[in-house]
Amino acid sequence: MQTDVAISIEHLTKVFRVPLERTTSLKQLAARGFRPAGSRRLEALQDVSIEITRGEFFSVIGPNGSGKSTLLKIMAGIYRPTSGRVSVTGLLSPFIELGVGFNAELTARENVFLSGAILGLSRSLVAERFDDIVRFSELSDFMDQKLKNYSSGMLVRLAFAVAIQAHADILLVDEVLAVGDASFQEKCFDVFRRFKKEGRTIIFVSHDMGSIQEFSDRVLILNHGRPRGIYSPAGAAVEYSRLNEEHANRLLSDSKAAPTSATSSRPRIVSVEMLDGNGQTTHAIQRGQSATIRLKIANPQREPVNAGVAIYRDDGLHCFGTNTVISHAAVPTDAETVLLLDYQCMDLQHGTYWLTVGLFGGRLGTVYEMLERLYSFHIGQSDAYEGVVYMHHQWRTPDQPPQLAH
Repeated sequence: MQTDVAISIEHLTKVFRVPLERTTSLKQLAARGFRPAGSRRLEALQDVSIEITRGEFFSVIGPNGSGKSTLLKIMAGIYRPTSGRVSVTGLLSPFIELGVGFNAELTARENVFLSGAILGLSRSLVAERFDDIVRFSELSDFMDQKLKNYSSGMLVRLAFAVAIQAHADILLVDEVLAVGDASFQEKCFDVFRRFKKEGRTIIFVSHDMGSIQEFSDRVLILNHGRPRGIYSPAGAAVEYSRLNEEHANRLLSDSKAAPTSATSSRPRIVSVEMLDGNGQTTHAIQRGQSATIRLKIANPQREPVNAGVAIYRDDGLHCFGTNTVISHAAVPTDAETVLLLDYQCMDLQHGTYWLTVGLFGGRLGTVYEMLERLYSFHIGQSDAYEGVVYMHHQWRTPDQPPQLAH
């Protein structure tokens, strides 16, 4: 009897024992009297129950350390659950750590056959599809190079091109495409679209809310190993923004917790938010729209202060940074100050980004507060331009006058 459920998870809990000290030599072990090292309990997943139907594109999102990768590894059979039940119906292919099993001392050509064998493909089938693998990976000029000379992006290209040859009903995808460039990522998403049309089930972990909203049927949000809920893609974007706001508020409150007499009078950041063109708080804007960062600063002693804001993409790329010193902007020395940082045209490409906010003294060498990954926002785009930022440009012939294109 065929069921519509591809993966069923009931009351899943996963606990790790994390050593309190690391022993790397026999001498250290002897000094401890050969007693086992103490450990602490880390509950990576707590009472997770979900059902994923056949042909569904099911996404999992959450902050770093929320248990997303652990959940996929349990689905793949890499980890065993501490308690609970996992049932998988159909052949499963994990795209969790692409390139596992590659031999760095062998050439890419040799590794294609090695990886194919690990995936259960016959040598004749790999040989039959070899040209397709090379074409998809776009590595035809590098197939006879050893993998130890490959970049991480090249390794992902090769591994993904081989992995999609497996005849799997269920695919587990865990951020493996984050190191690929935009054009290759789009090729991979085309594969996912094709797989979805073929009725395959895809479980997708990512921080990219643009991809989550475009492809997902449903979205699970994990936080500290616990399910926050299962949402529609639009509902997940709203709830994830709310979760990030909670994270930002917690950072701000932690920075003010238990002030000492020495720190209670120091300048501090009270609140940070992004406003859209209508002055409303937002976590999502379209590329090219205006946005304003609103900082509220408390300065009881009315000391000279400067503020800085940096934008980081979710993978850690530093996209832009500014501060009131290099911008020659005077900050009032009031007991409470509101600063507005206007971006007339936010030309970053689609993706998830974070604000890091700093508060400094009259000279940047004095740091009062530095709050990293304080506020998240997503940028959407409706075209196929690639890269980190959109560069206003125009294609023309010599007889055409230059005119800035948007």
